[in-house]
Amino acid sequence: MNIELKKINWAPGQSATEPQIMTLAVRKQVDSNYTVITDGLQVLSDGTIFNPPTIKGLDENTGYVFRVSNNNPAGGQIEMVFNTPQELTTTAVTKKYYHNSELIYAAPGGGFRDATLPPKVGAYYSLENTLADWFGNYTAAVLTGTPVWQKANDLIGMKISGTTDKIEMPSVNLPLFSSRYGLGVHFFVASADLPATGEWPLLSCETTTGNGVYIYVDAATKKVHWRQKNGNVTEEIISTNVINTDSWNKVVVFRASDIALSQLWLNYFNTFTGSFSIAGVYTVTTETDALLVGREAVSNSVATGGIFRNVYYTTVDLDNNIAGKYQDPPYPVGILENPADSQDKYRILRRNMIVLNNDRIVCTVPPDAPVGARKFYIENSSGVTAPVNIEILEMTKAAATLAINFATDTNAATLLQQQYFGMAKAWGGANGGVSPENVYLQDNTLVFEAHGDLYDGTLQGYNRDGSLKIHDIPQDPAFGEPWTKRVGAVISSKEYCGYGRYIVEAKLPLDIGVAPAFWTFHYGEVYPQDPRYEQLLAQGLHRQGSFGDGYYVVENNEIDIELPSHNSMYVFATTAEMITPNYNIVWAGEKVAVAEDPDPSKNGTWQLTNAAAPNLLSSWTKINNEVQLIYQPRKDNMKCNNWKGELGAGNGFTFGTDPFQDEFFAMLTSIGKNVWDGAFHEFRFDWYANRVEFFVDGQQVQVNTHFVPDVPGRWTVGLWFPSQPDPVKPWLVRPTGGWAGSVANWKYQKMFVKRISHEPFSDAVAGGTNRLVGETYPFDGYKNFE
Repeated sequence: MNIELKKINWAPGQSATEPQIMTLAVRKQVDSNYTVITDGLQVLSDGTIFNPPTIKGLDENTGYVFRVSNNNPAGGQIEMVFNTPQELTTTAVTKKYYHNSELIYAAPGGGFRDATLPPKVGAYYSLENTLADWFGNYTAAVLTGTPVWQKANDLIGMKISGTTDKIEMPSVNLPLFSSRYGLGVHFFVASADLPATGEWPLLSCETTTGNGVYIYVDAATKKVHWRQKNGNVTEEIISTNVINTDSWNKVVVFRASDIALSQLWLNYFNTFTGSFSIAGVYTVTTETDALLVGREAVSNSVATGGIFRNVYYTTVDLDNNIAGKYQDPPYPVGILENPADSQDKYRILRRNMIVLNNDRIVCTVPPDAPVGARKFYIENSSGVTAPVNIEILEMTKAAATLAINFATDTNAATLLQQQYFGMAKAWGGANGGVSPENVYLQDNTLVFEAHGDLYDGTLQGYNRDGSLKIHDIPQDPAFGEPWTKRVGAVISSKEYCGYGRYIVEAKLPLDIGVAPAFWTFHYGEVYPQDPRYEQLLAQGLHRQGSFGDGYYVVENNEIDIELPSHNSMYVFATTAEMITPNYNIVWAGEKVAVAEDPDPSKNGTWQLTNAAAPNLLSSWTKINNEVQLIYQPRKDNMKCNNWKGELGAGNGFTFGTDPFQDEFFAMLTSIGKNVWDGAFHEFRFDWYANRVEFFVDGQQVQVNTHFVPDVPGRWTVGLWFPSQPDPVKPWLVRPTGGWAGSVANWKYQKMFVKRISHEPFSDAVAGGTNRLVGETYPFDGYKNFE
């Protein structure tokens, strides 16, 4: 272990009056002989060492005596006792799962998706959150109008809402339909969306005059018609059975080489009337009209409200086997088998598979899946895969108090190992995440060490996925090197903690630039295929992502105390602008700032005194001339945050016609004193069903009643680096984007924790009952302390 000696704390009345040249020697407390480290120690009058030495090779958890002697014989000497830290080794956490957790089966070359498909000749557009041809032979589909992804009966497709919407497969075009071909589509139509009469189009590949191929539903009879037209010749094949409204229908047609043998299947029935002849085939190969889904060029189309998926074009000979596989894809099934009873199997069906690729299947563990040890494997038309041993845990919350007093508990190290993980992951931008190696025990405290912008050691940070982080942007001068700066330290409870009292007694770092934080955390990432997707939207959360990359919803249940903080919820240009927002959430005492008012006397910090009328200037009072910007935080402010999701600005208002979509609320709160003063302070929050009360040193400083989470989270404590990336050089922090301070102009800082606890509330005291919901990635980025 190596220690850098940076300062000497002179005894009262013994400080030097001028800089000194001194000799540093070290011994173990149990030894009598000293080892000289340096005889050129330059010590300033306040005890700061101008050339701090690194004392190498010290044993951990051991007492040492540092003797510093003045090189001037007339001078004196000082002895200091120093206890080296007790380092905490870590081991990997065995990955386990809860209901709703993401469960992955990876098998390179597994061919999972291909096994569900008909022969890969032609094109296959699943339209399941992608416009790509799954066969990889043709260009992607193109949308016109406003089609959207939509789920019906557990399956996702592309919804078309009117005659101006269409889905076009531009490279599947008219000349391809002048000889043998097969076409298919799966579609869902609600009974309310099917007109009483008219043609309800499914697929078409026609000229503007109607020559070509057209497949539609006759709304009056509910039968499927397959039409081919060539000039004055129009021929149709018509299903004898009818479509089913409010459910998925599957239609596939095959134009055989002998056109008289052409066939139509609807929902597995291969019965139809009518026939085709060569006279009805349009053979002008100079026209390239594309295959369209849901819209037909002729004016009597009445397309509304259909959902389409699995559009298929092929030139292979279709028979009942191929048509059957197309209509009823043999989707893989995830099997959770009881290791003690091979007949006890739980099946994870397609509706819980959010990713189906050839090499990987991603499921969410269904809420009714059995808990305990299971063998997980995939069963499909190709057979079964090798089993993987997993364990599914029952989702619970801490029922008993979790408490460690590092000052008095002789078994504090054991309690820490039993109750907490070390965190090895990243969030927050241009930083090295947090490392469990930066957590250790020393002098009856738990120490959290953060490495700043000037850190010159070798400890490497982590990525979001828990892998070691390197500089990976080619333009970065440090490209390819380990990321060692802006690395924090965090622990997180092994149990999930719900309504109750949370306390940390801590001595914060002396310098800002890093964020001490005490919070609960539970994260769920839900994709459209997941049955919970619509539920979360209905709860008021909002869709994230994009059409091209896919959509998802985040359920982020979190409560934070974060320091330091600026005090202004927003910096307005003028007082006129200050009273124009749509204030959706306000509280008496809220502060904002005005920075560029034409009347300079109005610039400064304003406080809301009348929360009932925030758009009246008379409801605000200017309290000082300060403008506290986000990157200029103060040591007497903190954030008191509640989260249900993660979108929005968290300040409770919008401008103009912008919709209010905040999913969290950050109350910037004055503590009334500097808590970065080298003393221990008690930070506490009490979580009730309808509010969170925040305290410092026993005094209530804030109550947040907005976005109060209801799902238990891991109780989490530590130091991390808010580091919004610079837009030009994203490996650096944006100068105005670091809310804990734009720079961490030091090698390292430490937070010392004397006590940490969580005391659960009864449902009666809390005023409600927590929802028990599994996290998406419950064990990613955690390590066990040993």
